[in-house]
Amino acid sequence: MFLASLAAALRSALRFTDGHLIYALDDSYIHMAVARTFANHGIWGCTPFHFSSSSSSLLWTFGLGVAYRVFQVSDWTPLLTNVVFAVVTLVIADAALARFGAQPLARAAALLGIVVAFPLPGMVLLGMEHILHLLLTIAFAALAVLSLTGPSVAAPLERRRTIALCASAALLAASRYEGFFLIGLVCLACLARRQVWRPLAIGFSALLPVAVFGAISVANGSYFLPNPLMVKAVGENTSTLSALLKPFGSEDVAFLENNRAMPILLALGLLGALAQLRARRDLFDPKVLLPLLLVGMILLHGHFVFSPLYWAYRYDAYLVGFGLFVAAVVLADLRVPWSLPRGAPAAVLVAALVPLVASVGEGLVPDAEIEGMRNTYFEEYQTAEFIRLYYPRDAVIVNDLGAVTYYTEARILDLVGLGDIEPVAIMRHSTYTSRDVTAWTAPYRPKIAIIQLGWGVVGPLIPPEWVRVAVVEVPPHRHRVGFFAVDPQQAWTLRAGVAQHFGQLGPTLGYRIKLLRPEELPVSGAPPGLPAGDQTLSLNVTGR
Repeated sequence: MFLASLAAALRSALRFTDGHLIYALDDSYIHMAVARTFANHGIWGCTPFHFSSSSSSLLWTFGLGVAYRVFQVSDWTPLLTNVVFAVVTLVIADAALARFGAQPLARAAALLGIVVAFPLPGMVLLGMEHILHLLLTIAFAALAVLSLTGPSVAAPLERRRTIALCASAALLAASRYEGFFLIGLVCLACLARRQVWRPLAIGFSALLPVAVFGAISVANGSYFLPNPLMVKAVGENTSTLSALLKPFGSEDVAFLENNRAMPILLALGLLGALAQLRARRDLFDPKVLLPLLLVGMILLHGHFVFSPLYWAYRYDAYLVGFGLFVAAVVLADLRVPWSLPRGAPAAVLVAALVPLVASVGEGLVPDAEIEGMRNTYFEEYQTAEFIRLYYPRDAVIVNDLGAVTYYTEARILDLVGLGDIEPVAIMRHSTYTSRDVTAWTAPYRPKIAIIQLGWGVVGPLIPPEWVRVAVVEVPPHRHRVGFFAVDPQQAWTLRAGVAQHFGQLGPTLGYRIKLLRPEELPVSGAPPGLPAGDQTLSLNVTGR
């Protein structure tokens, strides 16, 4: 069902993107750009011009870089890799559920629930690390619970279990930093079992890849944590330490109120753990420990991440997938007074849980992701094509970093700080203003800026001296993209380029273009002999 759903969704999406494989989020291309630069130039960064800590998933980006190096840079690599990870996730989850006593019907319900509610097809179309994160979450949790709750074994087998836990912990932490929530809870459980060396080994193994990358990042003039975490999770004008020590409060309640799946899963974990603890009288039973881990992960995730919610709830999705896995374990031995096949009651309840925790509009047909692929093609991909054709080697300022760095060789400057450290450094110590934008970008001598005007945060960052030459309204949602001449002498050339590139797309795709009138353009840079009333300037695409 997963493969059939993915094939149908991909076929539908390619019709909207002129046959190009386009991912549903521009963020996917940040990982791809870093991986491409790493593979081709040996530099960890969105562009080959400098190091940038732009990826919050070290393992995913490194894996893509290795694949690009061994084979070749291809748009299809993230998709095919995620298909493999999705199948492995279902296989690992099924094996773990069987080990914890779930019957085939309950396992089938849980696996189909992961396909629908996670949702697996949609996450493949995002082209990011979230399927890998779910896979490692289930694998590490299953290994840890089996080790904590199983009978004593011989010393060699115990060492092999510890090695497996250390290796999976390192991979989980490197897949996404949220993996530390589960790793920390497992270490606490080990301490509760009066194990000392095992949690130390697990914790050290998990910290090692992150610490090594953090040291490399600091040595290259960046911060220990990746830029996305510094900008999104830690926040402006807040130290990392104070962010880690912040008290629980209203923001934690808001996280639960704004995400309908999390309160349901939290209640499932608490009630399931209490019911199983009452029945089994053993805290270290898989059916008690797994729901407690789920509760702890939800609370820690909501407290430290505060994931933004929009049409793709990708940051919280691993909790939904893991929650359905836990539900099948907790309900595995459910009995009813009437005669039903073994596992049927659990399967019915797990299946009933799926629509409650699935994102609105999700299912076997990932309509939101298909629409996202079309939107990315119309906006970010066409913007990248514009830069590639008209400013292929020039410095260009943007606020949406992904596609423009993956598809072009231009010197991209990131206004919001995911690809350049200067905005992050400024935000750590003072208010980031348009004067700061002018100051830190000036040494690179940027010619133009392309800004998504719908981003409220970037409006105050646009310097008044930039000349807004054109505004393109992108179908179907009429997102407004502004084209600015940072160098006033570029105003005429930029205006003509926008008119030519998006003007050709307008009749068929529905772009609307608003150009600055010729009499409003700076005199400098005007082509010689151009009549006063002319509205266009013909350009050769290859020679600008």
